[in-house]
Amino acid sequence: MPKENAVLQILLIEDSDDDAELLRLALLDSAIPAQLSRVANRAGLSAALSDGSWDLIVCDHHLPDLDALIALDMIGAAGGGRPAMPVIVMSGTMETAEAVEAMHRGARDCMAKHDLPKLLPILEREIAHARAEAELRTARATLQQRAEQNPVTGLPNRARLELHLEALLRDQANAALLLIEVGRRSHAIRALLPDAGHKLQQEMARRLATQVGPEDFLAHLDDGSFALALPHCNSEEALAAIARRLNRSLEPPFELGDYRIAISSRIGAFPRRSNDDDAEHMLLAATAALLQVDARRGGAYSLYTPDMRQIGQRRLILESALHQALARQEFELHYQPKASISDGHVVGAEALLRWRHPTLGPISPLEFVPILEDSGLIVDVGRWVIEEACRQALRWREEGLPAINIAVNLSADQFHESGLTDTIRNILAETQLPPERLVLEITERVAVNGEAETLAVMDALHQLGVRIALDDFGADYSSLGYLKRFPIDSLKIDRMFITDLDASEADRNIVRAIVAMGHSLGLRVIAEGIETESQRAFLVTCECDVMQGYLYSRPLTAADFARFLTMATAQLA
Repeated sequence: MPKENAVLQILLIEDSDDDAELLRLALLDSAIPAQLSRVANRAGLSAALSDGSWDLIVCDHHLPDLDALIALDMIGAAGGGRPAMPVIVMSGTMETAEAVEAMHRGARDCMAKHDLPKLLPILEREIAHARAEAELRTARATLQQRAEQNPVTGLPNRARLELHLEALLRDQANAALLLIEVGRRSHAIRALLPDAGHKLQQEMARRLATQVGPEDFLAHLDDGSFALALPHCNSEEALAAIARRLNRSLEPPFELGDYRIAISSRIGAFPRRSNDDDAEHMLLAATAALLQVDARRGGAYSLYTPDMRQIGQRRLILESALHQALARQEFELHYQPKASISDGHVVGAEALLRWRHPTLGPISPLEFVPILEDSGLIVDVGRWVIEEACRQALRWREEGLPAINIAVNLSADQFHESGLTDTIRNILAETQLPPERLVLEITERVAVNGEAETLAVMDALHQLGVRIALDDFGADYSSLGYLKRFPIDSLKIDRMFITDLDASEADRNIVRAIVAMGHSLGLRVIAEGIETESQRAFLVTCECDVMQGYLYSRPLTAADFARFLTMATAQLA
């Protein structure tokens, strides 16, 4: 179709040399940029339609071996039914009925053969019309592309994936679908500048694309979710191998300017087992498998089993209920005491979130906390936890109980949420809790992911007077370098080293080393998960500072904790 200032390719179907010359001269005198080509019979028209690309056709009504109606049928057949370009019929003897029939068969206009002054405006009109149609087709193609592509990575989106699956399942008996989730609500995507977040998604897409074959179909569903459709595949072993390869490709940290971002990935897979497994069922089944993978484990994979559908339905029910749980006041905090190992007096408590569903009853934190994190609700719920813990600590003080520290866990999303420092400052101002009484616990993985950003956040919190504890120490990185750089006040030894203290010499050596390292840096060392007297006795010999665990007390309601603190204080008096 002609572009602006492009030469118009006109095909003239005319057996009269004189009439053809008149049209050529008229075009030369006009401002219309046109290249005129001429055929004079049926064979010439057939060859021109096969070999050329025409912007407009002008057709004489009567020729020796065809007329305009036959020509319109031939042009329509070449265009798939109706003429693909404008056709103008010229005749000096054409009856009204014939003109109507020509228009019915696709002619754009009919005019008197020798009225050339009227032809030029018609040509100009058709040029403008053709250009407008071309722009419209381009716009439609762009919209279609946008409707089927992810705008950030250019990969096919969910709608295009569904169409591909439907076509694949019509042709292939064996096929499989993998859903890959790479931090769908990762703080790395939301906390960085939008351009950096886009670059992260593009790099994830690039790495995944290097792991797929030419017949595989990789799609980008949303910020951190991808899908891979595999033809000729229903082997569980092959799927597991592919999943491991995809996970490994995402393990190396992503370099984004000043940021070094590590992400965790998880994969749910469904191999087609029956001709009844359509595209919708494959997506639902792969999603159900994905939901069974603990997001905090990282690099994990799950293959769909029939019982997962019911488990997945429970998860969806819980996620729906969690959206209302805060407003309905279904959450409460329990408090696990922390005590000095040397003399047993209570030095603090860790606030632990609990949820009682109105019909299902108490739900384990191991089940609902990952849903809070995956759904993004953890930020709002976590803010409530901090505020409620601070208010409760102040209530205990007003009741005459000894002042203690109150510890609260911060998730990765909370820690990297913009405005965290302002949130903590406002909560402390509203509750009037002294800042040094609030302890914020973050894990090693959160601390070292984006070190420059982490240091800035920790410094801002430290300036408020808040204490910072490094939780689960030893589980991941255990670097003396970042311990020196970060403004932390205490270490919590990961419970996996405490559990086997009685049987494992290696764990005992690790615990001794952690305590010594912490003390060398002026840090308080806390051991959590203590359940036996022998574990406590060993920690005493190591000069560990604080203990937490069922040996001393299980988590308590606020009222029970107040009674516990009263009794513990009285016993030491």
